[in-house]
Amino acid sequence: MEDFSKLKSIVDLYFSKKYKLYKPKDADGEEINKWFEFESRAKFLDSYLEYYQQLPDLESVIIDACTAKFKVLYEGQEYTLKHTHQEEFIDRDGKSRGVGNTVLFLMRSELMHKVGELRKAQSFEDVYEIVKSIKVNGFGELSNYDTAIRISSYLGFKPKDIYLHAGTKVGAEYLENKGLLPKDSRHEAKIPTDVFPQPFQALDAFQIENFLCSFKDNLKEL
Repeated sequence: MEDFSKLKSIVDLYFSKKYKLYKPKDADGEEINKWFEFESRAKFLDSYLEYYQQLPDLESVIIDACTAKFKVLYEGQEYTLKHTHQEEFIDRDGKSRGVGNTVLFLMRSELMHKVGELRKAQSFEDVYEIVKSIKVNGFGELSNYDTAIRISSYLGFKPKDIYLHAGTKVGAEYLENKGLLPKDSRHEAKIPTDVFPQPFQALDAFQIENFLCSFKDNLKEL
């Protein structure tokens, strides 16, 4: 029987290691210079997605899903934040990174025209394909996935497979290089959960996606 003890200890960190998140500004651009601490990456993901689940209607979900806004109650105060994946920032070379509000607002406007289709969706895969069908320059694969996950949380859907993009693809590559995923898995758009080693089988597909990105550096050192 293959020994997955080292891999399991890394996967366990997803549920046990505290996650610290620094936000210099809130979603409206107001300075807050605030550190947020969550019990774990898994708990943060749950808290973040629960925000979309409790919104009053699908139109509200589309607005906040496309613009990456969510609220957290922390130390007795409510904060409106923007998810890091869509947050604009200046990198070490002085270049602007992230997704600008102009792009996010355009995607929001375009997806509003698809609300009827989204109401008829029967799965995460349906939602993802609807979101992906809209072509907005600057709104890439990761933003498509994030938006679909937010909307699907409201609709009660979860992905069945692990979608690969950005950091998630890097994490999958590290596993593949160590023989823990089938050859060329990193080149796929998505991977079924059952090809992942045993320590991953207790996680949902969207949790594995989140783990691969968040703990890719740990996987590199396996």
